[in-house]
Amino acid sequence: MRRLLTSTVAGLVLAIFLVQLASTGAALYLLRVQMASIIHEGRAREVLDVRDDLLASYYDGGGSELREYISARRGSIDDPTIFVALLGVGGTPLLNNLVTPPRAVPTGTPGRVLAQQHSGQAPAEALAIRTDLPDGSRLVVGTATESEQHFVIAFAEAIGLTIALTVAVALAAALALGYVISRRTHAIAETAEALAQGDFAARVPREDVGDGFDHLRRQMNLMAERIDLLVGELRGVAGSLAHDLRSPVARLSASIDTAATHVADESAAAEALQLARQDADALEAMLTTALELSRLESATIADRRSPTDLGAVCADIVELYEPLAEHAGIALDCKSVPMMVLADRELVSRALSNLIDNAIKYGGDRIDVTCRSDPAGAVVTVSDNGPGIPREDRSRAVERFARLDNARTRPGAGLGLAMVAAVARLHGGSLDLSGRVDGQPGLVAVLRLPLR
Repeated sequence: MRRLLTSTVAGLVLAIFLVQLASTGAALYLLRVQMASIIHEGRAREVLDVRDDLLASYYDGGGSELREYISARRGSIDDPTIFVALLGVGGTPLLNNLVTPPRAVPTGTPGRVLAQQHSGQAPAEALAIRTDLPDGSRLVVGTATESEQHFVIAFAEAIGLTIALTVAVALAAALALGYVISRRTHAIAETAEALAQGDFAARVPREDVGDGFDHLRRQMNLMAERIDLLVGELRGVAGSLAHDLRSPVARLSASIDTAATHVADESAAAEALQLARQDADALEAMLTTALELSRLESATIADRRSPTDLGAVCADIVELYEPLAEHAGIALDCKSVPMMVLADRELVSRALSNLIDNAIKYGGDRIDVTCRSDPAGAVVTVSDNGPGIPREDRSRAVERFARLDNARTRPGAGLGLAMVAAVARLHGGSLDLSGRVDGQPGLVAVLRLPLR
């Protein structure tokens, strides 16, 4: 859920929710305005009809008839919501359903006024119109709008309830939509991540819904199957080639050994055979390393991980290389602390050996090996003060069979750093190459492994 709330899908869900809320609110507001307008127009027509009835009475029988009509509460003025005031010149006002005449009553069309219809009550909003009669008196006709106000209050309550329900339903629908989109996109992303890490058997879970995600799932699974087939064929060819070449190389070495026993030690033939023997050994080592690297990258090697003290492994490997480093005039120093990781001890030892061997071959006269921990896991650093590797060549240096310009004059197959990177990936770690932090020439190789 936290991943959903912080993702791009959350923004889309929020936008959909806000649009739904705004559209619902706007529709309800327009409905309320239209209903209020209809009620207002109906009340205004009612006031005008009552006024017209009173005017008809006035024009038929004069002022006395009008007063009689009002006093007798004839016709529509018998409605308790209707009020009438007849204000004569200097006479006593004739009031019907009124305590005091309202002030500032508009003429022409009914308008809003304050009218006190019952004693002891405060003036309330009403709708009224004033008509000036020929005899100088003024006729005020109006109606209370209390029912209209009740409607507005009831409608407001209905709007509030509707908006609350709309918010709840829209939010639930938006969250459900966001969850479905997030779940299916993350399933596709996790499958892509597994494929990128070499797990070509990974597939997007099947959901026969028939939508765009289902189409994307089918196409991605077809792509994964094709990649798995091609990579499998490539691995088979590479593995078979490496395996098949080992036998003739071994026979070549045996033949060279046999021939070397039949010539004098000081002869040119013996020297040539010895060089051929060295080349055969190097070729056999390269094929063996290539075959192991292929197994590492395809994750077909047996899982032999167990709790291992990485600090002790570093100390052992450094101790093993100390005589070789001393013979080459290189100072080899190790600083490590006990640190437990879940690792294949043999593979990690091979990786550290390759890093130290690489530093002895191409570094300067000092190699520092450290083993420590940080929040991300265990960190093994092998640094030297040699010429280093240019920044633009560091990513290529970990590729298999990669030989940089300064390494072409030294023996090797360009598989050492590739082997280290493959071991790191197999353990869920990484290999990083960088320069020294003090700005001096040199290479810093950082092997990161997760803690146990």
